[in-house]
Amino acid sequence: MAKRNEERSIYADAGVTEMILGVQSGDAESFEGLKSKYAPLVMSTVGSFAVGDISRSELEREAESALLKAAVRYDTKQSKVAFGLYAKICIKNALISYRRKEQSKMRREAKAIEAASAEESRKSRFSYIRESRDTDQLIESISGVLSPYEKKILSEYMSGKSVGEISASVGRSTKSVNNALYRIKEKVKNFTPT
Repeated sequence: MAKRNEERSIYADAGVTEMILGVQSGDAESFEGLKSKYAPLVMSTVGSFAVGDISRSELEREAESALLKAAVRYDTKQSKVAFGLYAKICIKNALISYRRKEQSKMRREAKAIEAASAEESRKSRFSYIRESRDTDQLIESISGVLSPYEKKILSEYMSGKSVGEISASVGRSTKSVNNALYRIKEKVKNFTPT
């Protein structure tokens, strides 16, 4: 029985309970006290997540927000879980979620940059042909080594259309158009005028 009462006293720190109840009733000063009391917990948890491109101040802000949510949601009448443990779990979960969102955002940005770079690369593949003074003559010369489909794709591409527009125009997939452009590029590279 003494052990049970001892355990309850661990979970029921009167000062913390008062601060939690204050937070739940909307008292900003109570949250400042709670934040001060759990600052070491917040800082140590943030420290374990502060790696890479994610800023420490953003993580601290997320951790404080999670501490506030933990205080608002914590049931002071229960005696099974201490607030400190509950807050630690809430903060850790919030930081995991935040890091995942940030990493996902960085991956999306990297993919967008990569896609823009790939499109720019595709546009510039034939730029040396477009810029040539003898473009028409060169196209006419290589047309003998191109299939009718490749001729159509090259013509559309040289008119400035994107792969998507060409795809819609010829009724084929973008993969088919990209493959045709690749074959054309290889044929142009290996072409020797006679």
